[in-house]
Amino acid sequence: MNNDEAKFILSAYRPSGRDANDARFTEALKQARQYPALNEWLAQAQALDAVVMDKLAQIVPPAGLREQILAGGKVSQKAPPRRRQLGAWLALAASVIVVLAVSEVWLGQKVQAAQHNYAEFAVNDMHNSGHHPPQGNGMEEALGKLASSDLHSMSDLEFSFNEMKAGGCRTVKCGEREVIELCFNRDGTWYHLYVMPRKVSRGPMLAKSKPYFLAMSDSAAAVWTDGVFDYAVVSPKGMNDLKGLAG
Repeated sequence: MNNDEAKFILSAYRPSGRDANDARFTEALKQARQYPALNEWLAQAQALDAVVMDKLAQIVPPAGLREQILAGGKVSQKAPPRRRQLGAWLALAASVIVVLAVSEVWLGQKVQAAQHNYAEFAVNDMHNSGHHPPQGNGMEEALGKLASSDLHSMSDLEFSFNEMKAGGCRTVKCGEREVIELCFNRDGTWYHLYVMPRKVSRGPMLAKSKPYFLAMSDSAAAVWTDGVFDYAVVSPKGMNDLKGLAG
């Protein structure tokens, strides 16, 4: 069993713990315990499933809705039209509330999955690619700014994707999306910044919010967006070092 197969099975694992002794999940749970990234994905998925359950439990249908629906099935043709319409509108309102609540959680889950996948991609690429300091006009100034910027101000450098490519920045692919990598050195440590144009995305986009952090082995990544680009910064020294960049 690989991690993708385990994810498929564990996506049905209920956050209540009622499936802990179900033999159908045994191998997938064992796989998650062996791989930290998969185990963290499972924890996040369980947390999101718990939020969905909590949201649904908070939905309180309008008073008398059940009676209105049942009465609607028994009412004769002579029943007042306005009463039948009221029952229909109440049922529709309850349905809309449920759909909105579930949609909100579903979209949040999609965003978090996109954040996790981008962070995981960035860490894996850093470990497999080495350091590639860009060369060319303007790159020295950009690297100097990166070496002294925190996470929040890195997106204020007014990046031009085409200029970065022309300046010698390494280009990689995250799924179907093209990403620029900028390696910069701060106090002897090489950090990797990944910049992905937001306008070419065909999948879930990151939310405009505080950075999302992911720890993998001895490394850590932070991802965020400014609405124009999706960013990922990887530190080879782990989470504490990376959060130091957050200021």
